Amino acid sequence: MGRREALNAGNIRPMSEPREIKSYRARWIVPMDRPPIDDGVLTVRDGVILALQPGDTARDLAAEDLGDVVLMPGFINAHTHLELGFCRGRIPPCPLWDWFDRLIELNRRPDAGPLRRQSIIEGARESLEAGVTCIADISRSGENAALLSDSPIRKTCYIELISGAKSPPYDAHSLEHALAKVRTRAQDDRLRIGISPHAPYSVTPEDLAAAASLAAHDGCPLTVHVLETQDERDWFAQGSARLDAYLAKYGVGGGARRPGGSALKLLRTTGILRHRPLLAHLNYVTDDDLAILKKSRAAIVWCPRTHAYFGHAPHRWLDMLNAGIPVCFGTDSLASAPSLSALDELRFLHAAHPGVDSMTLLECATARGAEALGLGQRLGTLTPGKWADFVTIPLPEVLVRDVGRAVLETQHGVSGVWVNGANVFTRR
Repeated sequence: MGRREALNAGNIRPMSEPREIKSYRARWIVPMDRPPIDDGVLTVRDGVILALQPGDTARDLAAEDLGDVVLMPGFINAHTHLELGFCRGRIPPCPLWDWFDRLIELNRRPDAGPLRRQSIIEGARESLEAGVTCIADISRSGENAALLSDSPIRKTCYIELISGAKSPPYDAHSLEHALAKVRTRAQDDRLRIGISPHAPYSVTPEDLAAAASLAAHDGCPLTVHVLETQDERDWFAQGSARLDAYLAKYGVGGGARRPGGSALKLLRTTGILRHRPLLAHLNYVTDDDLAILKKSRAAIVWCPRTHAYFGHAPHRWLDMLNAGIPVCFGTDSLASAPSLSALDELRFLHAAHPGVDSMTLLECATARGAEALGLGQRLGTLTPGKWADFVTIPLPEVLVRDVGRAVLETQHGVSGVWVNGANVFTRR
């Protein structure tokens, strides 16, 4: 199945640039930059939001009535690995290092290349059908950028560096080469190319510093996995035989503990924290780490269901939010999460933390996600002047006192998706 055939397999329509003014009426509109609007009208022109107003002030508009739905910004999945979709259901829950062993084994099989490529295409389709209109996707090869050229989804495609890996990028020079190569092949106005030095333990300090310089010089987005396990924390503080053995087994990383005793201190000294990085996971942070994060320009992306899959200790995401540290959500890959739905992540968290304000959760998968990706001026809220990326969720209940809570507690999935003002998916 080719790229376009896979795209259309699930009712995803190719992008067409709407040039007319079009208005949509919905029972509820949740703009995320102001309180929800009961019976609202959203007007779009040339792929951009033109106006948002209560229905009683827009009676003269010829608006398409979408019915008893919530209309809200498209969801943002700020951390995923679409290429690992072929591993779905093939690795039972286990410690991360054992999971890596199994993942590497699956990726070294002869048929892995075509499966990874197909997973990227199908993952974008599945994401759109779940209401995700923007993804931050990490790939070792950088193939995701070209493979997603036919998909209407907005994407930041990161190229991942692991120092000493058998395949490139394996050092800063090969990362810079891969970045230039991908950019010459990828043509998509909904695409940005970024870099991802994998983690402080798997990338040498020299390569981390070079990646920070590349991001500063090139202006490209930067993301890093940090403190995903207790072993990583221990490795920096006093050493970890388990992590040492893993690095020696695959011949990656620096081969020895880094000076400084802290992953975040290393990211600070190598310049990573100066460039508004998106830091993934942060599962094992101390109060000192929170202080460093608060002073930095970094944003945090956490993947709740993958966190549960690995059985990690409770995450301090609420402490981060209370400290004013930017937090958004991702799904991680289908090798550790059951879906690529940001809404599923929110509903999972809402069930576990019913006392957390529903709008705060929704913000973490919309407005805060856009800010974390450096796209806050164009995405994440239904603000006039921003791109018209939005979704609808059926909410047929007659009486709704808290729209945000109702979105998180209804069993209904996303019914429609618009990107750049174009309707790219309608659930049949």
